[in-house]
Amino acid sequence: MMDKRKTVLGTALLLAAGIWAYDVPKNKQETVLVDRQGEAQPYLAFPAVLDLGNEVLISYKRGKAHAADTGAVLDFLRIDGASGAVKACSTIATIPGEIMQMGEWVRFPNGDIATYIDAQRNKQPSRTGLAAARSSDGGKTFGPVTRVGVVDGVEYGYAFEAVTRGQTTWMLVMTFTNLTGGVFSQQPSRSLAGSVDVIRSEDNGHTWRFVQSLSRELVGNVSINESSFAPHGDGFIIAARGYDARQWLAYADAKFHVTRKVNVAKTCDEITSHVGRPRVFTRDGRWYLLGRNFLAPKTPMRLSLFRFDPETLAIQRHVILDNDEGNKVSDGYYAMPYWREQNGKTLFHVVTYKRGGGGSPKIIRLSYDWEEVR
Repeated sequence: MMDKRKTVLGTALLLAAGIWAYDVPKNKQETVLVDRQGEAQPYLAFPAVLDLGNEVLISYKRGKAHAADTGAVLDFLRIDGASGAVKACSTIATIPGEIMQMGEWVRFPNGDIATYIDAQRNKQPSRTGLAAARSSDGGKTFGPVTRVGVVDGVEYGYAFEAVTRGQTTWMLVMTFTNLTGGVFSQQPSRSLAGSVDVIRSEDNGHTWRFVQSLSRELVGNVSINESSFAPHGDGFIIAARGYDARQWLAYADAKFHVTRKVNVAKTCDEITSHVGRPRVFTRDGRWYLLGRNFLAPKTPMRLSLFRFDPETLAIQRHVILDNDEGNKVSDGYYAMPYWREQNGKTLFHVVTYKRGGGGSPKIIRLSYDWEEVR
């Protein structure tokens, strides 16, 4: 059963009364995967998930603070695919004197996997250049951390997501003004971040080529930040959060030319400005947007799942996965999903990080009945 917050009054009346039209799952289980309270590096955040079937790999930052914590490393968990139990925990990447802020998994056509790391330092400008560590044995071992380097005149600093189709891998990456080729897209006083670009590899990530500026295609060089994409037909569905209180859903063709777009922060009353660290995905023929959301300004953050129409890009349903109660969550909700069949049911697992009123954030897994939330 789902707790329906919109069944008594019409949506217009609900909104006029300050009551939002969302659903809340009745069945939820929370599992703490990693907790480092009391240790030298207790801050755990920014998990990324790679589902290999028999195992699930989860990378995350381990440091002392949200940012500017020299010596922070990238750790990862190996989760048993059937039981969900933690099998092992180790460090993938560290660079002396730098910060391994977050990693993004990529699975290449030849079976290699790699994590692409937002490497930083504790001074401005902070980005030191996109780094990577690669495994050729399913994540059992990883090679040394190396720099991706300059791609068609630009060195990137932050990878958001990758998609592999056939022998081609695309990746969304961000430029920074202190790195080679980086230019401001808007508001130089706001951020050192530049455009979000699409790059492509045809040789399993050994070399990359520039494809398109998503910032220019989507909003005409107005700054966007965290972005996500997934294949749809011959093109891609894209989500991108703006620095200008807009949250974009868009469709782009095979060459990443945007042919339609919607600012869902304007069309959906339950998205105040943007969805933090958005993730778009499709399951059972439907499309979803997952991420951190605020129902209204100065309200607590919540973890939300939005179902949307891939043709009109209109939001069709909103489920609050965590913190419907409106408790204080001071940091959290970079979330990624995976699914498992168990006892005739499909379980929807969401790996994220979360800090409540005190202490340091933990890496947690939230589990739901997919039929209830889909």
